[in-house]
Amino acid sequence: MLIVGAGPVGLTLALDLGRRGVRTILIEKRERVLRLPKMERSNPRTMEIYRRLGMADKIRAAAYPPDGSMDVLILRSMRQAPLVHQVYPSVSQARRSIADCVDGSVPREPYQLVSQYTLEGLLLAELATCKSLHLRLGMELIDLTQHDDRVDLRLRSVGRSATSTLSSRYVVGCDGANSTVRELIGVKLRGASGLGAIANIFFRCDELLRESRVPRARHYLFAGVDSHGGAAGSMVVQDDQKHFAAHLPADLADSADLPGEIRRRCGLDIHPEILFTGRWVQNMMISDRHSHGRVYLAGDANHVFIPAGGLGMNTGIVDATNIAWKLAAVVTGWGGPQLLASYGTERNAVAQRNLKAVGYAVEGVVAWRKIPLPVPGADAAANSRADAAYAAQVEPLNRRVYEMHGTDLGYRYASPVIWPQKGEPPADESYRYRPTTWPGAHLPHVWLPQGEALYDRLSSGYHVLRVGCAAAKTDALEAALRRRAVPFDVHTISDAAIRDVYECDLLLVRPDLHVAWRGNSLPTDPDAVVAAVTGHLS
Repeated sequence: MLIVGAGPVGLTLALDLGRRGVRTILIEKRERVLRLPKMERSNPRTMEIYRRLGMADKIRAAAYPPDGSMDVLILRSMRQAPLVHQVYPSVSQARRSIADCVDGSVPREPYQLVSQYTLEGLLLAELATCKSLHLRLGMELIDLTQHDDRVDLRLRSVGRSATSTLSSRYVVGCDGANSTVRELIGVKLRGASGLGAIANIFFRCDELLRESRVPRARHYLFAGVDSHGGAAGSMVVQDDQKHFAAHLPADLADSADLPGEIRRRCGLDIHPEILFTGRWVQNMMISDRHSHGRVYLAGDANHVFIPAGGLGMNTGIVDATNIAWKLAAVVTGWGGPQLLASYGTERNAVAQRNLKAVGYAVEGVVAWRKIPLPVPGADAAANSRADAAYAAQVEPLNRRVYEMHGTDLGYRYASPVIWPQKGEPPADESYRYRPTTWPGAHLPHVWLPQGEALYDRLSSGYHVLRVGCAAAKTDALEAALRRRAVPFDVHTISDAAIRDVYECDLLLVRPDLHVAWRGNSLPTDPDAVVAAVTGHLS
């Protein structure tokens, strides 16, 4: 297996394959992790994936503190009371809510703020312990040629002219929005491009939060317009709370006084150290195909979103876990020819769904940015009323960005490797998560009677769940799985409350914890079900 690109998606894919014992080479043209701000929030589904990879606690220990504020402020400056204060639970608070919840409506893991450079460093260190993985930094892909049984690749060390060759059964391009792999296989991004540019300023300022006169938050959104006529911008706290990313009007990328621009917005006597300045062009695009032959695409190589809602990297991480178990199944022999084909079907639908959710969030931001900021006058009471009226308009529009619980958790796959159920499926909501085990849905998190999460009992293979019916016999289904050499485990859960959450007596759950089949009795033809969900039926 060969992976191109060692960003969070490529590293996660490599680690997942490594945990499954698949020999993998990961190439990356960078020679080291760059300390630049990109993503900064791993959503609950991503943190569940990292938990199953043994990484969640390591990430939390190195990242934003568990009691750190997750609030969002809209404000004139950091010296004046915020116009809008949106309160969201810290990781510690979210964990307490998860511990108390018994209806499946919350994830196993809360979100986590972690700067991309921190996450990449942790994943790289973990990969170094996997004997089946080989990492080649400073190596770039030049060309590839596909054959019936392999892909031949031509590689080059960065800065050198000599090339080398390598063959792999499969290739996954995780090499970002400007993907070389995507270009080489003739896949195009479709959608809206060039939707405006932003100056991305990365800086360090140890005294910023100490000098601030407003409550702690993770995002500071400056209201109104600046002297250039553009939005005043925003500031994103990085995980150590000493580094920050400022998003400002694009023309400020060339400003000779960026520290002054940051000081003016914050309204504080601070001394930012500028570490990086660049322009970022906003695009909303999805690839027209997720694969070609033996080559697959994941992450930003597949879909490019505006960061509103934080769906970019998080969508890519689920790409990685979707393709990882399917590649492992095919390489080890029990996965059928339709299994890998289902990757594009399943993930394209999610990318389209997420694109709509991001678009809805962006519309909200654009709308509130157009609302005139009240100009303070001499009458304090009138000022207060004007600010309150402004906040009442702005606040619900901005919530679109931060309350995508259904988008994060509620998507369902519909593909040939999901056994269909007759009837009308539950409504698909982007902003509210309703737990369900309808085929294709992600298995809701539940606590077992002894206090352990069911998720923590589940292995890396398939899972036969016998829920609320301890005497139910699943011998025929188990025998069908054995005939296909499918790795699986069996769990009997007699708790009535869990049966209420899981809606059926019997479930067959995939390695990525999506429900492949469910029913109140065994299927009439277990072999047909197993053949379908493992990709052996067209």
